[in-house]
Amino acid sequence: MSFSSIVRALARSPLTTEFISKLNRQQELRLNGISRLPKGLVASALAQSQGKNLFVVCATLEEAGRVYAQLEAMGWQTVHFYPTSEASPYEPFDPETEMSWGQMQVLADLSMGNGEWGMGNGEENQIPSNSQLPKMAIVATQGALQPHLPPPEAFGQFCLTLKRGMELDLNAFSEKITILGYERVPLVEMEGQWSRRGDIVDVFPVSSEFPVRLEWFGDEIEQMREFDPATQRSALDKVNQLILTPTSFAPIVMAALNKSTELRVVSAELNPDSELSTENSSLLEGSRRFLGLAFEQPASLLNYLSENTLIAIDEPEQCHAHSDRWVENAEEQWRMGNGEWGM
Repeated sequence: MSFSSIVRALARSPLTTEFISKLNRQQELRLNGISRLPKGLVASALAQSQGKNLFVVCATLEEAGRVYAQLEAMGWQTVHFYPTSEASPYEPFDPETEMSWGQMQVLADLSMGNGEWGMGNGEENQIPSNSQLPKMAIVATQGALQPHLPPPEAFGQFCLTLKRGMELDLNAFSEKITILGYERVPLVEMEGQWSRRGDIVDVFPVSSEFPVRLEWFGDEIEQMREFDPATQRSALDKVNQLILTPTSFAPIVMAALNKSTELRVVSAELNPDSELSTENSSLLEGSRRFLGLAFEQPASLLNYLSENTLIAIDEPEQCHAHSDRWVENAEEQWRMGNGEWGM
């Protein structure tokens, strides 16, 4: 069932105008005593009437999943579920690969509104502003508010933006995509792989649902088109612009550590027989526990949101309680590790 017509009607109602006025004066609005569906309708109407994105924070993954399913029927062009882990930043392992890739997908879409990014070439790497992009809704738990990401500027330096018609040396592209952690294979079948046949490159971004086939003419990217990995046929949609994120956060953390004096300390502790470097960042297991060493201030998802975003906290008391338990778990993990690694 679609609720988009109800959202549009609410967006035009005097009640929504009054809510927006209160938001502008008080910078927050509490809606207590209502069920899940009215919350989603009101939040969507408030955001869409102002041309804003929507970020909804829930206490649990279960509730976030229910809210996500509802928002898909409320007129948003894009709805993202941002996955998070309950693990503390001091545990010696990274979240599951699929979770990191899900985060990369959201960060890549958010990056579309942040101007020129990373590893591209000058003006041809310009990305549309937020006002030009489809409005999106993002649903996450309170874990997304905890420091678990590199700063946006560091993440952006490891994003490769490709546009149809841009000039990019194919050999240089091969070097860059290797730095991002993509594995070269004869046939691209799963995320994180790429292959090359002459002037044709197949790549499966970890932030995309389908792989993309790129065709070069000289140094110019002439065509970009999604293809079916099962049939290897490029009969799907044309792509005008593509952002390739790293396959993990390890290369970003490694590069930041490499700029400081901390890499030698980490290398000696984890791999006394093998020196860590940006070329063998896969040796940096549990890279996120070193975010506090790599960066003065690790980021949360909030740091990636544009100013043109309405933030809705669902059941703040429950979110606060779950956040307190997360902090207690992090403190316990820190004590177990004798405080060896800082945040």
